[in-house]
Amino acid sequence: MINRRSFFLESASGAAMASAAMLGIGSAGRGAEPSTAAYLAEFVTFRLQQGTQMNNALGWLEKRALPLWQKHRFGPVGVFTVDIGPDIPAVWFIRVYASLADREAVWKELAADPDWAAAVTELEKEGPAFHREDSMLLVATPFSPPVKPAAAGDPLHKIFELRIYEAPTWKQLGCLHERFAGGEIELFHKSGIHPVLYADTLIGPNQPNMAYLIPFESQAQREKAWAAFRDDPDWQKLREESVRRGGEIVRNITNLILTPAKFSMIR
Repeated sequence: MINRRSFFLESASGAAMASAAMLGIGSAGRGAEPSTAAYLAEFVTFRLQQGTQMNNALGWLEKRALPLWQKHRFGPVGVFTVDIGPDIPAVWFIRVYASLADREAVWKELAADPDWAAAVTELEKEGPAFHREDSMLLVATPFSPPVKPAAAGDPLHKIFELRIYEAPTWKQLGCLHERFAGGEIELFHKSGIHPVLYADTLIGPNQPNMAYLIPFESQAQREKAWAAFRDDPDWQKLREESVRRGGEIVRNITNLILTPAKFSMIR
């Protein structure tokens, strides 16, 4: 019989090494050793049906799941409702881990906690808790900042934007890394765009791809920031140079607009 957890970890480890080899993770695609500081991000989506599933899912995450994840030292956990995306209604959340070993350790502890078994039973006591659950495992890029929980008193961002860029080839994903690290992030900040995470998918659909997550104070601020970025002549030059060197390195973009839950650690 296959040990699903061992199989998952071996598969993820193999994917991580393969991605690092192809992209040269650790120097934005320039062939250096993989970064030992890279952390993992797990994206989870509860695709819901109309009715009570939304309130039930949010209530369970706030009162049962999140306290147990914090008890067992999970990294920052962000919980969001999906306002614009391919599946609505939906709840999207992110869990952060220091490493694959860290992920294995915290889930092993959680699985041994009888309160977790009780929480899962409670989630399903009125029938299916969701229509479908999807998940992705990603590794932070070398240029990603650490994901930090909101401090007491920090303002609640009104929205977050999740963008997933699919590249035609692994080589072109490396070119995408180079473009971001080679000036695009600086232009983001200049325009008022400050992503809190950049990460490549290790396990999940539509690979190769890179995702990034951006908080905004409002929809108006988001629109203003993106307009400033698109109109920046330095961005136009950077993009032209990128196309000249690597071709069209992004073939598809998935874009989600998210609202953080009031109890989200990332908000």
